[in-house]
Amino acid sequence: MGETTDLTARPAAYLDGRAGRDEVYSAIIGAIGLVRTEIGKAGLKPVDHPIAIFLEADDSGFKFRAAVPLAGAPDGKTQLSDAVKIGETPVGKAMRFEHRGAYDDIDGTYEAITAYLDEKGVDAQDVFVEEYLNDIKSPEDPNLQVDIYVLLK
Repeated sequence: MGETTDLTARPAAYLDGRAGRDEVYSAIIGAIGLVRTEIGKAGLKPVDHPIAIFLEADDSGFKFRAAVPLAGAPDGKTQLSDAVKIGETPVGKAMRFEHRGAYDDIDGTYEAITAYLDEKGVDAQDVFVEEYLNDIKSPEDPNLQVDIYVLLK
């Protein structure tokens, strides 16, 4: 459990969003869909898997950034629309964990990650990145494959 890796910055189109705890998966999937639409309209080439970067969490829900990595950043553009902006994916040392199964069960994976980090004394940032390795429309789908990256301090 927990493999150390280096995340390298890649150009990406992204959309910032907020969602309650019960609707976070559908909000992220919807946001990724909007980002993909704008990428298509701009004639850009998506590469790799879409990601969600969790920026903040509280009792009411999450603040996240849904991003789709690009083959290259468009020259001189900082946004594709009012909502979809151009930036980079997170960079730095991280630990990678796997979640295989329904998104509805991902809390258990996060609890295991937190316990592992505490047990090993790992100093982590409060930023989590989920990389969606396959397209799943429902949070109950047991075939979901997500790699979770915990950025290290």
